[in-house]
Amino acid sequence: MLVDQQKREVENHTGNPVILTWPSVRPTRFQDACFLSRVVRKQQPDCLISNFGAVNLTTLVGWGLGVKHRIVWHHTMSSAVDADGLKPPWKLGLLRWRKRQVWRFATAIAAVSRAAKDDLQATFHVPARKCHVIYNCLKDPLEGKSISKSLSRENRILCVGRFHRSKGQSALLRALALLKPHFPTLGAEFIGDGPLRGECERLAAELRLTRSCHFAGSLPHDRVLNAMARSDVTVVPSRSEAFGLVAMESLAMGTPVIASSVGGLPEILGDNLGSWLVPPDDPEAIADRLRHLLTDAAGYVALSALARVRFLDQFEQSTAVRRLADWLESLLVLRACI
Repeated sequence: MLVDQQKREVENHTGNPVILTWPSVRPTRFQDACFLSRVVRKQQPDCLISNFGAVNLTTLVGWGLGVKHRIVWHHTMSSAVDADGLKPPWKLGLLRWRKRQVWRFATAIAAVSRAAKDDLQATFHVPARKCHVIYNCLKDPLEGKSISKSLSRENRILCVGRFHRSKGQSALLRALALLKPHFPTLGAEFIGDGPLRGECERLAAELRLTRSCHFAGSLPHDRVLNAMARSDVTVVPSRSEAFGLVAMESLAMGTPVIASSVGGLPEILGDNLGSWLVPPDDPEAIADRLRHLLTDAAGYVALSALARVRFLDQFEQSTAVRRLADWLESLLVLRACI
């Protein structure tokens, strides 16, 4: 396993698996290619699996050294990259053209949702035969525990995500302004950081929500899960989302979700399966769903239970890993027979 330098403390050269760290913070440089080449020549792998910044280099080195199976993961929708506007259009076009060339050398591409699979084919022209849907998973954070959630008196609302255009926190802030006159104890916590955090804090002030909204910044994963457990509802107001890890984590904690009906979120949540879906950029729809949820104590208990069922059936790690192992085995056996 090759991990980034931020995880250097887990490096283990003698264990099973062997865990190594890339030379660079982001494995895209010549020294990383040389490092991977040495590892491949020593280990003689049958398969390389790559994610995020390591995809291009790993795929090309694997192809050049004759590794039979070169599998990559697709996590981010092109529409999210467009919405965030972090790169000029000409540069985005060039990077996507480069990605199309690289992915010609991959033997299979795993998309984290059907929406991400559609994005692979529409934006990157990946042949359908190479595209597969493999949902993300999570070890059950409540394993061995029984929970029974009920509505709190404080009307606690949670929103987790980096502060970029694609995450849509402004829509939630405007929904909270609509709700505040009817829910005087309403409180919202925003976890995450990013270039638009200051803009959202200023919007909260303009909407007279300063006392109702807490901007916590980035927090460790265990504290995020604890915040979900304490909250009545998690809102995911994204404009684009390939999968929606936050939504899955909230289901795991038995906390109902209100989310935009974009990208992979409808697949992950399913309407009335511990969640509600709303149009993106629609504060009125978010406010309406929150109003219903926060005033229906009996319905809330049922919705919380459905959230846990949805998570355990579809995304709990032990179940999902078995599906992943079956897929990898069938893929490798099929390729070996061709």
